Order: sequence, then C-alpha cells, then structure tokens
Amino acid sequence: MDLPTSDLPTTPDDRWTDILRHDAMVHLPLMASIVAATFQGWLKDRIGGPLPYALSDLCFIVAAAAWFGGMAIRHTPIRGPGAVPAILLAVILVPTLYLLHPGAPLVVELAGLRAWAEFPVAALIALTTIRTRGQVRAYVWLILGLCAVTATYGILQYRGGADVALGVSDLALQRHGSTVLYAVQGTGTVDFRAFSTFTFPAPFAGMMVFGILLAAGIVLSPTRPTKLRVLAAILIPLLFVGMTVSGTRAALVILLLGLVLLGWYRRLGVRQLVLVPLLLAAFHVGAVLTAGRAVDRFATLLLAESQLWGYLISPIVVAAEALGESWFGMGLGRTGVGVPFAIVQSFPSGYFIFSDGDIGRAAAELGVVGLGLLAAIVFGIVPNVHRAARGLADTPSADLALGIGPLLVATGVLILIGSPFSSAPHGIMWWFLAGAIIRMAMAGDEQGATSEAESHASRGVRAT
Repeated sequence: MDLPTSDLPTTPDDRWTDILRHDAMVHLPLMASIVAATFQGWLKDRIGGPLPYALSDLCFIVAAAAWFGGMAIRHTPIRGPGAVPAILLAVILVPTLYLLHPGAPLVVELAGLRAWAEFPVAALIALTTIRTRGQVRAYVWLILGLCAVTATYGILQYRGGADVALGVSDLALQRHGSTVLYAVQGTGTVDFRAFSTFTFPAPFAGMMVFGILLAAGIVLSPTRPTKLRVLAAILIPLLFVGMTVSGTRAALVILLLGLVLLGWYRRLGVRQLVLVPLLLAAFHVGAVLTAGRAVDRFATLLLAESQLWGYLISPIVVAAEALGESWFGMGLGRTGVGVPFAIVQSFPSGYFIFSDGDIGRAAAELGVVGLGLLAAIVFGIVPNVHRAARGLADTPSADLALGIGPLLVATGVLILIGSPFSSAPHGIMWWFLAGAIIRMAMAGDEQGATSEAESHASRGVRAT
C-alpha cells in the first residue's frame, strides 16, 4: 500500500453521531461489547458464573451477525491492502480447524478459540463499515471515557488497599490473591497492585496505555478543537497515575515505545514537549501515592539488566519447551487464555501452560502454525498500520493517526511481554482500530486514484 496523500473525505456529517447514521446496528453492539468487557472483572467478582463472560460475547456476536447480514444483502466484498484480508481470514479460520485437535476438552478448546478467532472479526468489520473519521473518533472517545472511569476506580482501589479490594467476595480472593500482591525488594513487606475493574493488574495497565497514547494523539493534533485537546491533556496524568498504581512494568515499556513512535510520526518538535510536564507531574503523583514503591518496581525492569532479560526470555522458554513436546501444539486453550476461571480451577495443577507473552501462547496451543499466524500479524498487519499512520499524520485525521498508529505498533511488536491480541476488551479495540486506520488510508488511496484518473481523462479530452 502506497502512502496516502489524504484520507476519508470530509463531509458535513463528519462527527461522532455518524456512528448512529451508518451501520448503527453493527457499531452500537460492538461498543456495548467493549463496555461489558471493560467491567467484566468487576462483575465476575460479584456475580460469578457465565453471565459476565456472556454479556460481552453476546454483544459482539450481535454486531458480527448484523455486519455479516449487511455484507450478504449488499453483496459487499471484503477488501483491504495487499494480503491483509487473507491474513485476517487465516487468523480466524486456521485456529478453528484445531477444534479437531484432541489436545484438550471441547469446552477448553472453544474458550481458546474465542481468544484466537473472535476479535480479528472486529478488523473485518472496521474495514467494511467505516465511512467517516467521525465514526472512529466515537470509538476513541468511548475508550477514553472508559479509561477515565477505570483509572479513577483503580486509584481509589489502591488507596483502599488489598483488604478492601479482595474482601468483596471469596471468589475475588481466589481470583486475584496470587497476582495483586508482591514482595517489595529489600524491605520484607508486601505491596498491593491495583487491578481496577479487570481480572489482573496487567490488563488494567494495558487499558491505561491505550488511553494515554490515544489522548496524546489528540493533544498533538493541530486539527482538533482546543477544548478537546485540553480535555485529552487533562486525562493523560490521571491515566498515568492509574498505570503506576497497577505496578505493571511491561506497560511502561510499551508506553515509552509508543511515545517514541508518536514523536517520529509527528516529526518531533516544540509542540510535543507539552507532554513532558504532563507525564512528569503524573509520575510525581504516582510516586507520592505509592510511597515510591511503584517507581522502585519500574526501576527493577529498566535498570536491572538481568531481570529485564529474564522477563523477555521467559515467553521464549515457554515456546521452546512447548515445541519440544509437540511441533503442532497441545491444543486450543492449553495456556488458559480466554478460559473462564472456574474451568481453570477444575483442572489439576500443571495442566495449563501459562505464558506472559503471545509467543509462548502461540507455540503452546498451535505450535509452529501458531507462530506462523503470529508472524503474519506482526509482519503483515502491523506494517500496514505503520504505513497508514505515517501517511495520515498530516491530514485531518492526524489525531487518529498519531494515537492509533503508535499504540498498535508498540503493542504489536512487543508480543514478548504482552498479549494485545487475545483478551477483551483490548483484543476488540486493537483489531477494530487496526481495521479502521487501514480503512482510512485505503480511502486516501482510492480518492487519489480517482482524482488521477479524472485528471488523465480531462487531459485526453483537451488533447482531442
């Protein structure tokens, strides 16, 4: 895909309400799925059972059914640059074939298939339904609103302490107890990591990274109204403090890479320096709020070389051991990703092979096939997102390009220390935003090609 010179054409309807004007029966359930998944952990601690899982998945299925029905009625083909449609279809269909693999019980395989094949459908939806940048901005502000709520709740949760957070139910203590408490080096004390409305601290921190980078794109965009840029700037310190109280070191690495990419896309200048005092202020508040413990935890990753390498190598070790046992994987769901907590607890210790990164998950569940799919995503989808973001950085969609591009590229290339593709709501958001930004770049290419054809035609007429 060549770099576009423009993006979706500006129209009088280019506002967030476009989400209601075009394909509302697709977008509204998809948004509801993101909202339900954001509060899924909170609901699971208080309700239990299948309902918290079913809410998000049911909304997603409704959106996908409405999208597919509309495609069939209008006879709309699935389009995209280069091999993007083929990669998306492969990521959806190839894992489905693994239902025939006898490596795990069917209920585990179905849960694992959801983590592999459900969320990429969101990219196909975006590729075929996005018509205006206003629709994409509606998703961005929805995400920012959810980030503000979960950040505030997470900060209050940290201040309340582990007893309050885990005391809501026996289920909450079982689910979170082993993941939200850690020993502070050199002190012999145990500290608490906030997890907000999520199951673990890491997804909470990941949500904060989504929000910070999307908000930074708005702040640095010269095309957005001043009041919106100020609002986005106010959100950044709040979200950074939320990330700090989660104590998640991988999130800091991804955020730093995302900010570097944002500066590159925007051609680093004086305007970008506005982010420095915002982040410094948030860093100071986070340090005071956690009495310096979260900062010390971040420092163990960034300054202690042995811990950094151990953190990065761990998923590779899991992948190597899994391939040593089976070249074609041990079955969908064997890493526990996407598998409900009650099902995981019903299996004997050691049955599930846990991995901090997608490389370990892909190798353990699908073997070399999974690693091939992961490579197709990283080297097929992510480069298209990168090119789209760079091309759109100087267009009216700059706020979207500068936020979405660095976010997706940073999370996509750091699959060693995270799983951006496999969990809700992050998986839904990642894939939808990927399809949306590629779609905007495609619109620029199509508009440019049409203009060039009209120019050639007019020159031909004058020549005759």
